[in-house]
Amino acid sequence: MKTSNAIRDEFVKFFADRGHTFIRSAPVVPQDDPTLLFTNAGMNQFKSIFLGDNPKGLARAANSQKCMRVSGKHNDLEEVGRDHYHHTLFEMLGNWSFGDYYKKEAIKWAWELLTEVWGLPKDRLFATIHTSDDEAEEFWKTETDIPHDRIMRFGDESNFWEMGETGPCGPCSEIHFDMGDEATRAATYNDPVEGVNGENARYRELWNLVFIQYNREKSGALNPLPAKHVDTGMGFERIVAVIQGVESNYDTDLFQPIIKELVKMTGTQYDGGVPGTPFRVIADHIRALVFAITDGAFPSNEGRGYVMRRLLRRAYRFGREIGFKEPFLWKLVPVVIEQMGGAFPEIGQRRAFLEEVIRSEEERFGSTLEQGIEKFEVMVGGAVDKGDKVLAGADVFALYDTYGFPMDLTRLMAEEKGLSVDESGYEELMKRQRERAREARKSGADDGLTPEGWTELRQVAGTEFVGYDGGSADVNVCRYKMIDDDGGDSVNTYLFILDKSPFYAEAGGQVGDKGELVTSSGVKIIVDDVFKWNDLIVHRVKSDIMLTNESLSAPFKASIDSTLRSAIQKNHTATHLLQSALHKILGDHVQQSGSRVDSTGLRFDFTHFKGLDNEEIVKVEKLVNEWIMDNYAIETAVMDTAAAKAAGAVALFGEKYADTVRVVSINSVSKELCGGTHVSGTGQIGPFHITGEESVSAGVRRITAITGMSAIQYLIDKEKTVSALALMLKVGQDKVQERVTGLIDTVKELENKMKNLSAAKAADSIGEIFEEASRCASSLKYAVKNMGELNKESFSRIVDAISDKIRGDGLVDTVIVIGAKVDDKVMFAAGAGDDAVSKHGIHCGDIVKAAAICTGGGGGGSKTRAQAGGKDPAKLDDALTEAQNIIAAKIIPQTGQ
Repeated sequence: MKTSNAIRDEFVKFFADRGHTFIRSAPVVPQDDPTLLFTNAGMNQFKSIFLGDNPKGLARAANSQKCMRVSGKHNDLEEVGRDHYHHTLFEMLGNWSFGDYYKKEAIKWAWELLTEVWGLPKDRLFATIHTSDDEAEEFWKTETDIPHDRIMRFGDESNFWEMGETGPCGPCSEIHFDMGDEATRAATYNDPVEGVNGENARYRELWNLVFIQYNREKSGALNPLPAKHVDTGMGFERIVAVIQGVESNYDTDLFQPIIKELVKMTGTQYDGGVPGTPFRVIADHIRALVFAITDGAFPSNEGRGYVMRRLLRRAYRFGREIGFKEPFLWKLVPVVIEQMGGAFPEIGQRRAFLEEVIRSEEERFGSTLEQGIEKFEVMVGGAVDKGDKVLAGADVFALYDTYGFPMDLTRLMAEEKGLSVDESGYEELMKRQRERAREARKSGADDGLTPEGWTELRQVAGTEFVGYDGGSADVNVCRYKMIDDDGGDSVNTYLFILDKSPFYAEAGGQVGDKGELVTSSGVKIIVDDVFKWNDLIVHRVKSDIMLTNESLSAPFKASIDSTLRSAIQKNHTATHLLQSALHKILGDHVQQSGSRVDSTGLRFDFTHFKGLDNEEIVKVEKLVNEWIMDNYAIETAVMDTAAAKAAGAVALFGEKYADTVRVVSINSVSKELCGGTHVSGTGQIGPFHITGEESVSAGVRRITAITGMSAIQYLIDKEKTVSALALMLKVGQDKVQERVTGLIDTVKELENKMKNLSAAKAADSIGEIFEEASRCASSLKYAVKNMGELNKESFSRIVDAISDKIRGDGLVDTVIVIGAKVDDKVMFAAGAGDDAVSKHGIHCGDIVKAAAICTGGGGGGSKTRAQAGGKDPAKLDDALTEAQNIIAAKIIPQTGQ
């Protein structure tokens, strides 16, 4: 059997032999596209070329791109593992032509590779084309030997590709493979549902050849492009399944090593049907976790991190279905590396880190899962008590959103209890969440970065950055567009693209420069922000005059805000020193996971599995300051990327670098690949001070720090605070901490005395509570009491005393409810005798739950004893009134009264 690695290599070689440049896969976590959570197609890294920006003159390219899709019509996460051909992580084989060859070669080579190199049976292949694409049909007939009746026409929905609502687009031609019985082919292939392009698993799309020949305008009009392109994509997992002769992608050598390891670990045999779903889910998700975490996505509660957490928790929960009770996913990392590390060596380089991040996240979810199961049991109990056979959609969503329970697993657990779930209600809540996420992503995108609306004054292929050696330059405006009138006042916002620029564009964690553009005639334009758009530097500018072609045709003097740049450079060079210090103090496992450098300070994210203690922070801070005082010179050099890495330069993991890179060296202390701006000597940084250290996500820590005048001002302010405290406490500065510690201890002692007094008073009042209950004229004796403020221990003692008295004194017809303020929150408790429950329908769990809801909380318990908690002490009396009303409604009128 031909291996998947051999199939990938044959694809690359086939196109390399035909003049294509092999381009390594971009990271699955996009580095330069704020609109994408993950790289979801092979063409993502070539988007700028399709938009007209191709400074390197790339004509032909081929690669295997690692991609992730976790949402959308055909990528419902809940279905991954249930069918046999959709995945979260997948590879996309692709070949591209940028204004070079077109339909003839694309069709001819695709057919040649599939049928001659890989030997696919021609009688199982079908080609689809757009209804209007006579040219493609002609080439299918003349350049291949496919039977003409297998060339099928479809409309825009199936065979027309668009990058977005506007921009490059064109017809496409897809190649499909029949996985079914030859005897039924003639009767099915033309069927709109059961046939080619239908919603079925038989006729599988293998390869999509996109012919980009139009530009879609805002009006909807299609205008021919001056240069025509080819963009193809072939799902690697699908083509491997076809070549290896298996019906399921999970039966290929891409997934079988993982599934076999799971069989070995659990002793449970794999089943290709429904019982095998847990195996397929885990095999899919562990691949996605390995690749995404390698490229910089970490489990968290937002954005990409939230997707990572969902995947890990879904896989972990399915693991319980096949017997796992402890963390196990991390043990599969070596299996993925063994299978995929040859093509993607970066995953092998991060093995220890991957194992630790996944293991720690599994451990964290283990406790959360138990809470979720407990919550599920409460939901089931509530449904059963009400006579419902369906779990509410809101409950199912809450389990998913809070505890990471996928809906399909909640459904399975519900079925075990004889219940179903409200899937439509759940889907509605999921739809709202997706819409919120979509809007959030939109708001994060750079406004105006679309091909439309630009006025071109001069041609430009890329912007030259000239800001390393100086802060000013004579420049020309090449393109501009107005994007905002700033709410109707006299200041308008524009985007400028210049022929060259001294302004650093935001990249690598360093913010963009600010400054101004001035003409010889005195026209002044404020540069507010600078960022990259492919190979162009875009300047967001503000002007209080309306700009025209005439006013922008003259040369400008571009000048950066040198004060801001100086502060930014100090902080940027300090991050390099900080990373080296962390390596030296904590160990070589430390790797940068992100950074933010501006004029006010720096933020540095790095891999480490526990918080730094005070001693470690002091050591790091001291070492950085020592290097600063040594005033090492900062040296820069432009080198070949491979040579730079071989020389020991540190690269940001997952970052895709150009063929040549800028290397920043600080004596023997630091050597990094970095395109940012820096001071010329470490002594210019001034004092360095760490202001914070915290967790970002599992296995990732964050340090915030300040330098220069910001650090000096911070220390001055701190000195003022300490001096003021010493004066107030009437001690020397060296005695402030001792004095404050003593005062805190005294306050705690007094607070405990007050709470103990309150508890004693409350305990004394227990007799009064039961006395009040006994005076009730009805057959149900009850009392509801506000106990004031207590600590947790005192509250628990009182609850036990109430329960003991009801049981010990045989008060079978009595119910007592108490509430108290406990540690700035609210706690409720209820106890009831057997007759109160059986004859009057009292349910302590329902009573305290209703009271807790009034105060923004929840809880419950049994019919005879229950506790609950709330958040708002101000509503304690209202909550107890609600409890009293519930009890009063249960009283059975006595005969004759």
